[in-house]
Amino acid sequence: MPVCNAAAFASGLIIGIGIALIVYALLSGSLRKLLDSVIDIPAGRDFYLRALGLILVLVALAGTISNARQKPDAHFIEYVWAIAGELSGVFQNLFVVLLVYAGLITVLVAVLRPKNGK
Repeated sequence: MPVCNAAAFASGLIIGIGIALIVYALLSGSLRKLLDSVIDIPAGRDFYLRALGLILVLVALAGTISNARQKPDAHFIEYVWAIAGELSGVFQNLFVVLLVYAGLITVLVAVLRPKNGK
């Protein structure tokens, strides 16, 4: 049954990274527009977008790498629950990271917006 543990690990890893990429795809368009209106330097916009993508992927990897191994006689549903438990941690970590990142971008907009408006 080591193959089942490997399959569960690979499934959790693919789903976790997929969730991170979906979150990035949902946020990157509007974040790009916001940063274009606040930051005059295109490299600054690229930096913040790449930082967000990298952070999301690394958080998803960190949440899925801590795979809980199942016993060799475990049933299929136990693997499903193990993957769901990992994804719960991924969602929690992504929420915290997005909260901190939104705070960072809010401060950036609050500090730079009046200077660009003059």
